[in-house]
Amino acid sequence: MNERLQVTDFGTAVYPWLNKPDTKFNPDGTYSVGLILDKKAAKKINDVVKPLMNGGKNNPVKKELDDQKQETGNYLVNFKMKAVMRTKSGEEFKQAPVILDEDGNRLQKSIGGGTKMKVAYEPYAYDGMGGGVTLRLKKVRVAPDGLVEYKPKDDVDWGDDCVDDIKEETKEEASQKDYEADELVDEDEDF
Repeated sequence: MNERLQVTDFGTAVYPWLNKPDTKFNPDGTYSVGLILDKKAAKKINDVVKPLMNGGKNNPVKKELDDQKQETGNYLVNFKMKAVMRTKSGEEFKQAPVILDEDGNRLQKSIGGGTKMKVAYEPYAYDGMGGGVTLRLKKVRVAPDGLVEYKPKDDVDWGDDCVDDIKEETKEEASQKDYEADELVDEDEDF
């Protein structure tokens, strides 16, 4: 194991992108997770980060704020990993965080927000964009009974009183749509 690899205490996952990378801002994708920690656990991370800051402005350890922008007394620590890396020689390789269950076995389930976990990370100082430290995500380990499995929004159990009844289009409705489509084509011919 890399001697620079650090491990957090157990915290609560916020917006985890651990099973697949987030491609919203980076087409190659980024794995990430925010971890809510108490002051004592956050201080351990800050003790690793602070000597590397070297005057930089971007610290991954921040006070957690609630919906009204009030401090909660906890801290939010952000970890991330690029899904695709490029070497100086131009070679490209893919990487993903290792996800482990409480027994240290690979976990195949989707990690959702609220999961209790530890994060193994590598601190890395940088100078660009105001400088600072990033915490490179390497592994996560879920706490015993700490998994909150992610369920896609379209995977909703509406209950037995809601049954999907797909309405078939009548011949009359289909005929009306065809007629309206023909009228639109006729109108477009003038242009």
